[in-house]
Amino acid sequence: MNNGLCDVKGCSRLTFIGWCPLTERRGRQICEYHWLRHKDETDSFNLYEAFNFRRPVHIPKRQIKTETRKCDCGRALDAGHRFCAVCAKERERHRKRQAYHEQKNPKSKPTVQENIPRCRACGRQREPGHTFCPECAEKRKKQSNRERRRRFYRKTVKSGGLM
Repeated sequence: MNNGLCDVKGCSRLTFIGWCPLTERRGRQICEYHWLRHKDETDSFNLYEAFNFRRPVHIPKRQIKTETRKCDCGRALDAGHRFCAVCAKERERHRKRQAYHEQKNPKSKPTVQENIPRCRACGRQREPGHTFCPECAEKRKKQSNRERRRRFYRKTVKSGGLM
């Protein structure tokens, strides 16, 4: 039988490994394709059955479970969906109905937020077109640009102030 081809009936691929279960004295040569199918949990192919070998006691026979997901109502779900077609239509109908009533009777009117200009230094209201409120503008007039740009100016103003 050792002609370099797989020993599985009807297979003409080259051998990949020799497979010998613990229950048998002589093993068989198998190709990579059948070895991967044997190792795959979801595939029904089994080397024990292909060669009529006795199965060890500790290795149970694999059974493929075809589990279909179901909706809460009991109907089968399509792949990638949370609800069946009937429940999805019903939910969409309820959603549209609720949106219609919310649009018709708004609970509260949206608040219009006015853009109030704020002072950059203290955060109080300032005049449009100005960066600082009148008080902060007066303080800035008394300081030179060099003094304001000095490295530790902000720290000294916030901690105790120059004025």
